[in-house]
Amino acid sequence: MLLTVGEISKALGMSTETIRYYVDEGLITPTQNEKNGYWEYSSDDLIRLTDILFYRSMNLNVKEIKTIMDGLPLEKLGDVMDEAKSNLIKEIRDYTEALWSLNDWSERYKEETSLVGNYVIGDMPPGFRRYGSFEEPVHMAKYIEECFDLDKEDWGDVSISFYYNLNDEAPKLQRYLSIENQKKISPSNTNEKSIEERAEHCLITEVHYDNDVMKMLQPVIDYAKEKGYKLSGEFYGRENTNYFVNGKRLGLYCVYAPMAD
Repeated sequence: MLLTVGEISKALGMSTETIRYYVDEGLITPTQNEKNGYWEYSSDDLIRLTDILFYRSMNLNVKEIKTIMDGLPLEKLGDVMDEAKSNLIKEIRDYTEALWSLNDWSERYKEETSLVGNYVIGDMPPGFRRYGSFEEPVHMAKYIEECFDLDKEDWGDVSISFYYNLNDEAPKLQRYLSIENQKKISPSNTNEKSIEERAEHCLITEVHYDNDVMKMLQPVIDYAKEKGYKLSGEFYGRENTNYFVNGKRLGLYCVYAPMAD
């Protein structure tokens, strides 16, 4: 007796699309009815599908399942199991690290958004950058290549930062990349070419980045004046959470304004 794909689907609780996918992969071989052109499935096809369901429950991929069903010797099954276990352990480790990072991001996001329009006093954590700043004509890729030695997991420590000093004769917004770990600065940029930025006793807030620097800083200046705080005139900004509006990339920046001695 032969059944249609719909009848097999109902019997096993599998979608017809999934069954056809396994057919395309060569894991099962239904028979085509010469009269109506429909594919029909035997009891053997159904049993093979239950085997596939079992293997998939162990997280084996189609390639591994095909290796088994193409005639892998019984004594070699253990090798497939060991490799699958190793892959699953790595996957669990990756997901665990991703969850830890997501939890950390979630906590930082809550802190950042709660500080928009509000102020606290504290220290600016140390950050490291190459001497100088990048200008728009210089492609960011070249700047990164010249300044840093980064792996993909390091990007959580990198920030698009800025510095602005009201005491300069002609104040100019300087933008650059900074990182928490000095070891990730390329060797050619260490020593006299690298700068450690840190500041104690800062007025701290979160602002939405704006190319008009005073739109970001004036509220900080006004708040300090209202509270009787004397600022040094230096401002440091480090990007935190970024977001998009109408396709444009925007970002929240933590602004550190050191107090005058």
